[in-house]
Amino acid sequence: MKAFKLVQWGQPGQYVEVPKPEPGPGDVLLRMKAAGLCRSDLDMVDSQPGSAPYANSLDPGYILGHENAGFVEQVGSAVTDLQVGEAVVVHHMRHCGNCEYCTDNAEQHCEAFKRNAIGMTRGCGFDGGLAEFLVVPRTEVISIGDGDPVMYAPLTDAGVTAYHAVQTAVQRLKPGTSAALIGIGGLGTYGVQFVKLLSSARIFAVDNIEARLQTAKEVGADETVLFEDDGTAAAKQILYQTQGRGVDVIIDFVGTAGTLQLAAKISRPRGRIVLVGMQGGTLEVGWGLLATSCEFAISLGSTRQDLREVCDLARTGKLRIDVQKFSFDELEKAYDALRTGKLTGRAVVVFP
Repeated sequence: MKAFKLVQWGQPGQYVEVPKPEPGPGDVLLRMKAAGLCRSDLDMVDSQPGSAPYANSLDPGYILGHENAGFVEQVGSAVTDLQVGEAVVVHHMRHCGNCEYCTDNAEQHCEAFKRNAIGMTRGCGFDGGLAEFLVVPRTEVISIGDGDPVMYAPLTDAGVTAYHAVQTAVQRLKPGTSAALIGIGGLGTYGVQFVKLLSSARIFAVDNIEARLQTAKEVGADETVLFEDDGTAAAKQILYQTQGRGVDVIIDFVGTAGTLQLAAKISRPRGRIVLVGMQGGTLEVGWGLLATSCEFAISLGSTRQDLREVCDLARTGKLRIDVQKFSFDELEKAYDALRTGKLTGRAVVVFP
């Protein structure tokens, strides 16, 4: 079958011919219908040999694609609850089911698949869905009924990662509180929607592109803030609009030094800063540098239950899902649009 593989670090992905995978007794073979593309794909192919966090932790030679949805093509002998032709999505994070994290409802931290600072996932260390077929354990597949796999594919990482990050802080978002979401791209657009759905907090959307701020308003943001230069003006605007109170929850979907500094400037005492973005920024903390009792957390991935809940929200029409479709032969064009910021929605590769 045709597949798109990261063959060597520091080189663009390549189309290759590989054997069609065969499902084991507890596996499901999917005929791929849709695979979402992600900035982390670019980070992987751009990684130089030995560099962190990917090339110092993983061996190259795997098929890319970690936002996957399709139709059941074949099931293993032990799988009795899925039918051939059924539409499904795949939870991209792997889990062993046996370590202390898996048995304590934190499977995204699974020790068996952890490699230095990252976890091995489908399309990141393991073969992903940029191929005609994908084989996965039954435990990592969720049925979407009559849902369209093309629309659900972006939810399997962008959507559910944003959902999990919001869930780590949503209990703080009581009436009268506020939340700031920094970076209104693929994840941030979902983040705004989840905060709106799960709380009554006043939502500040922050980005350096005006068009994205308009999208944020359309999906539920109460205030939009343009991030320019070092973010000083953005911080002043937010503090002014909150009468100097600051923000209760800040979720940073970018992760540069500038966005983290903004988060620190606008957080209020007992606030919470949640870092999702992996752009390599750092934040200096200490007395006078961060609000007192402010918590800082790094949100990693999601759980299968998170994905099930996100799919339920989509099924009931509560989510706006914007996609830009590309054929499997147009990966170079799709990744170029992703790299240059020219996408009008989440890039989704659609298979015949």
